Parts: sequence; structure tokens; C-alpha cells
Amino acid sequence: MPTYALPTAAGVDWTLDHPPGCEAPHPRQLLRISLNLKYLIDKVVPILYEEQAIMCDHSRILNSRVIALAREACGGSKGNQQSLRKYQSALIFCLLKVCAWYWDLAAAELHNAEIYNLRASAAQQLCKLIIEQEEQRDAQFLFIQMLCRRYVINENDEDSVAQNALELAMDMHCTTVIGSSGYQRCLKWLWRGWIVQHRQDSKAYVLCDVIPSARFSSHFHPDRLKTPMYQNWLQIWFSLIFVILYTAVVNGKDSTAVDGIEFSEGLFYFFTIGSTLDELNKIYHVGRSYIGFWNAFNDTMYFTILTSMVLRIVSVSPIKTTMPAEYWDKISYRVLSCAAPLVWARLLLYLESSRFVGALLVVLKHMMQESIVFFFLLFLLIIGFLQGFIGLDSSDGNREITWPIVSNLMLTVLGSGDFKMFKDFAPPYAGILYYVYCFIVSVILLNILIALYSTAYEKVIDNALDEYMALMAQKTLRYIRAPDEDVYVPPLNLIELMLMPFMLMLPQKTAKALTHLVMTVAYFPMLVFIAVKEVREAKRVAYNRMRKLEDDANETDTAWDLTDGYVDDADGWIPHSGNSGIAATQVKNKRSLNLQREAETADPDFRVKASWFKSVKRAVQPVDQGFDSGIGWEFYDVYREITEKADNSDKKIEELTKMVQELTMAVKEMSPSNPKSKT
Repeated sequence: MPTYALPTAAGVDWTLDHPPGCEAPHPRQLLRISLNLKYLIDKVVPILYEEQAIMCDHSRILNSRVIALAREACGGSKGNQQSLRKYQSALIFCLLKVCAWYWDLAAAELHNAEIYNLRASAAQQLCKLIIEQEEQRDAQFLFIQMLCRRYVINENDEDSVAQNALELAMDMHCTTVIGSSGYQRCLKWLWRGWIVQHRQDSKAYVLCDVIPSARFSSHFHPDRLKTPMYQNWLQIWFSLIFVILYTAVVNGKDSTAVDGIEFSEGLFYFFTIGSTLDELNKIYHVGRSYIGFWNAFNDTMYFTILTSMVLRIVSVSPIKTTMPAEYWDKISYRVLSCAAPLVWARLLLYLESSRFVGALLVVLKHMMQESIVFFFLLFLLIIGFLQGFIGLDSSDGNREITWPIVSNLMLTVLGSGDFKMFKDFAPPYAGILYYVYCFIVSVILLNILIALYSTAYEKVIDNALDEYMALMAQKTLRYIRAPDEDVYVPPLNLIELMLMPFMLMLPQKTAKALTHLVMTVAYFPMLVFIAVKEVREAKRVAYNRMRKLEDDANETDTAWDLTDGYVDDADGWIPHSGNSGIAATQVKNKRSLNLQREAETADPDFRVKASWFKSVKRAVQPVDQGFDSGIGWEFYDVYREITEKADNSDKKIEELTKMVQELTMAVKEMSPSNPKSKT
């Protein structure tokens, strides 16, 4: 059975039996850190600046000194590295909380909304800069402690729900933070299962220690199914089976008689019930943060299919109703047919890892959200005009065409309204009222809807990359926010439900062995595929660690780095040697370097002189100096001119000093009191 542990460092072994690293700060301490950070941002951004002056990577406002002050705001003993890291581990979490505070202030104090929104952006940019800085220092500390570890903060004398910076940034939709390289790398490690949740501490995460292992048995284990990537693959496979079963059920009826529930239909209902229970379980564990637009889409589909299933069971059951069994059977199939668009569109939710499909889904989501304004205005408008038409209809004491009026008003929205029915209805009032209604709907409201759609599209396209990364963050965290000790991908979660009574009666060790056996049998083909795939990847990880590189290095062979890449096909599909890929990669790198060296030295006049590289460095704008000193781009020319003048002045002073010293020595030598001068 694989174990999960952090690498041993400083004599500390962080295994499953010990918390990973030091204890998390107290909720009250996190509150103080957040207050310190808010005070810092208030002073750094006292007035409205241009947003670009703050959001650029080498800002003169959020410079290196401000980043250092943000770290110092966390407290801790400067001489104790463990103390510093204990409190600085919550830095990103606290900055995101400060960003949320500024958004609340912007909503409450509209007259200062711009400055508060700018400070919120500054808090996000600080998060991004610190994440990218820490990624260069210690990537594993960034991933495990700063981004993945869950923290609790005390606000208004109440402790919040435990949450980590990854989840908080995703819930707040902080695209600046989500788009940072360290955040994305951490998500990639979570997506691949290189970072897993701690078994004994649900607030902590650890590195999976089987990643560099080349043993097949280490990777052939049901625990690897907790990996979001493998769960996504399984869900895509089950979704395709779900569509095939749906097609067979909805298009398989060929008679008016009520037939019994066949195997394919029962299997289809089995899939539906399993997916519904999984959705309810995640909503229960994650809470309101899990509910979104696409969840509502899924839930609508499940509700429609479950309604059809209930009607179908009623039709084949011996229960006596006022309507015959044929009636319920017919209604059941008609309701099920209405779910066809939802069933097929559901496949998009599992293909969103593709950038094209992901961007499409983001556009659709924003368009649907913008439609809420249109439908709210349309609802009020229809109610108002409907009341007017009903009043005209009942003015003679009789209501005769109320329902035709309602139908016509709805068809007018779709462009199929009929003027004929108002020709002889309460003239001329009904005609005037209907013309006004058509004008408002066709000319005003529909153009408002088009403008809203256009705005939503431009908003997403202008920020398409960040929106896509936010979508992938949501997709990854969806699999790990409601962790399950034994992963049964729907509809196999019903097997877990059926085993639960037996598991409660058996001893814990026996129950665990039974679960392991059931999952191994159920997922055997997938586990074989996972083990073969991860063994191949393990040798690349071992190669990277041998060269003291990050685990995710050398995944691609770039043209500008002759020692980059890894020969992972040296063994074929199934590896047969522990170091064949490493040896093949070393041979490839050595050969590439030799060929490149021979080509460059063939002509002695080919190589560029070393002075060229120095000239390039001098020609580059001093971006780092501005970031360190706080000097803006508009002062760079003046700064460079002053610096050059100061350097020239220093050189002249040195030359004059040297000349004075030489003259002094010459005068002393020529002095009559000098014995050497007499000789």
C-alpha cells in the first residue's frame, strides 16, 4: 500500500502519523496578520493610481520593499526559520481575506468604491508577486503550506470554516491570483495526484511519495483513483456509456403496450441514481460554494430523468391510479425525451479541460448570467401588460380570451405574435396596448439582450486565458473539496452504499481489505493503465531529482535547450529497466551538445564576441532597479543620466586625487630636506 509523505528535511520526518510541518497559526493570530496587511496596503495605496501602475509585474508602487514588509507583517522570530514559516505560510490566505474586506467596503461605501477596488487589486497583485517569488525559493513550501493548507480565521468573534488559499481564490474568482505561475503549478500537481490530502488531518496536504517509484505494485493501488485526472477520465467514460444507454431507452419503445423494465433501462436508472447521490453528497460536504451554473444544469437533468423514472415505475407497478398504466408509460417517455438536450450537452462539462471547449463554456455561463437582467425586465413587462389585457377582457363582465392573450404575449417575445386577435377586441384600447407592448419587446428589450450578450462575450474574450485557468481551477478543486477515503466514481458509488452495512459490522482492518478487493476488481483495467503510465513518469521524476531539478521538469523537449526533455520511449510501452530512459536521455544530450559544438567551431569567425553580450545588458532598461528602488518608468532616463554623471564624477575625482598624490610625492622628492634630492 502506498504511503504519502513529505521529504525529510532538517531532521523532521513528515509522515502520515505526524502533521506536515508546524502547527497552523491561531485564528486570532490570522486576524492580526490580516489587519497588519490591510494597514500596509492602506498606506501603500493612499490615493487613486492608474491600475496598470499597480498591476504590472515590476511596479514601482508594489516594489520589493513592500513585499518584504508584507512578509514581516506576519511576525515570527527573525532568528528562527521555523517560526517565520509558521506564520508566513498563511500570508496568501490573509491577503485574500483583505481583498474580500475591500470588496465589502466598496459595496458599502459607494463614494469610495474606486479606491477600495484598487486596494483589492493591490492585494491580489501582492499575492501573485509573493507566489512567484516563493516558487523560485521553495516550491514545495509554497504548494503544501501556503496554497493547500486550510486555515481558520476569526472574524467578528466567530471562527470561519477551514479553507485554503486555492479554494478561497477560486470562490472569490481572483483571476490575478489564479493566473500566477505558482498557483497553476500547484493545481497541476493536484490534478496529477502528486499532492494528496493528509489522512489524519483534513486541513493539510502532503506530497505523494510513490511518484518517483519505478515499482509497478506501488502505483497499482485504488488510492491512486483519488487523483482528479483519473476521476475525470472515468467520468468521461461513464458519461459516454450514459448517453448510449439513454439513446437505447428513449428510442427503444416500439409499441403502445406497457413493457417491463429491461436491463438497459435498469442500468440507465442505476447511472442516474448514482450520479444524483454523488451530487447531493458533494453539496452536503462543500456547501454553497459548490453550487454554480453548471451544477444547476446537471441537477435539472437529473430531476427530469428521476421524474420520468418515477412515472415509469408507477406504470409497471400494481398500484391502482385514476389513469391507466398506458397513460403513465406514455408520459414517462415524453418527459424523458425532453431531457435529450441536457444529456448530450452534459458531455461538454467533462471536455472542458480542452481550451476551446472551456472558453466556450465560460462564454455561455456569462451570457446566461447576463440574461437574468433581461428576463427580470421581461417578466415585469408581461405581468403589467397582461393585467391590462385581462382588465379589458373583463370590462364587460365576462372573461373570454384570457388564455389566448397569455399565449400571444409569449409568442410575441419569440417574434411570432398575432395582431388579428386584437382587431375586434376592445377597440381601440387593446390594439394600442398591444402595439406598445410589441414596440417595447422588439425594439428595446431584445436590443438590450443583444447588448448584454455582446458585453459578456467581450468581457470573456478579453480575459479568456485567465477565465479558462479559473475554470480549470474550479474543475480540479471540485474533485478534492469533498474528499472520500474510498473513491467510487458514479454510478459505482451505489456499490459503496450497498457495502456500507457490512463495513460497519466488520473489523476496521477486514473492512479496509474488503474495500480494497472490491475497488481493485471494479477498476482493474483502469488501475493497470494508471500503474503503467505512472511507472513511465516515475523514471523522468527520478532523472529530474538526480539533476536537482523540479519533479515536473523535462516534460517537453524544447528547441532552445539542448539538455531539455526526456527519452521516455526507450523501453517501449512497458518499462523493463530501471535506468534505460535515464541512460538514453544522457546519451541524447551528450550527442546533441557535441554536434552543436562541432558546428559552431567549424568556422573560427562564426562565434559572437563576449562584448556583444555586455552591450545587450547595457541596452536593456533597468527594470529590476526600478522594482527595487520604486523609481517609475517615467524617471528611468533621468535616473540613468544622473547615475552616469555620478559615475563620471567619481572617476574624475579619483583621477584628480591620484594626480594630487603623485604631485605631492614629486614635491617631497624634490625638497632640499630630502636626502635623495641632494644626491
